Amino acid sequence: MNLSAKIELLIQAKKLSASQFADTLGIPRSSISHILSGRNKPSLDVVQKILIAFPEIPAEELLDDKRDLSITVSAPKVTSTPTSVTPSLFDAVIPSAPESPKNSLAEQTIVQSNLRRPRESSPKTVVPTVAPATTAHLAKKIERVLIFYTDGTFTESKPL
Repeated sequence: MNLSAKIELLIQAKKLSASQFADTLGIPRSSISHILSGRNKPSLDVVQKILIAFPEIPAEELLDDKRDLSITVSAPKVTSTPTSVTPSLFDAVIPSAPESPKNSLAEQTIVQSNLRRPRESSPKTVVPTVAPATTAHLAKKIERVLIFYTDGTFTESKPL
């Protein structure tokens, strides 16, 4: 049994999704997806993180293709790693310890409070008294939209 198959077996035995497994290891979710699909082989870093997160798994069983993986079902050990996983726009907000008192509010609360903030803090715009159809053109317009992907690429869109 190859290493990718053993990782898939481990995920199933621990009753985790691939995303939960990646989060437990502190690696990008796409890395686990690529390993499970056979696109990439697990790196040494991934193997080390698996062995740290699941100390009950002997390294010899995990790495030797001729040996089967003996797994006991238990809760995964969550470790804090220096690498950070950037959540996508669709991930739930998970509260964490604030870095400073300024960051003690959840992001959603900050956004909502900014939306309710009076316009006095923004620069005043002088709107001439002209027909209503003309004043619509003086409103804010989207200049460009940038979309960043997990592989480090991005696309830029500009209105016509």
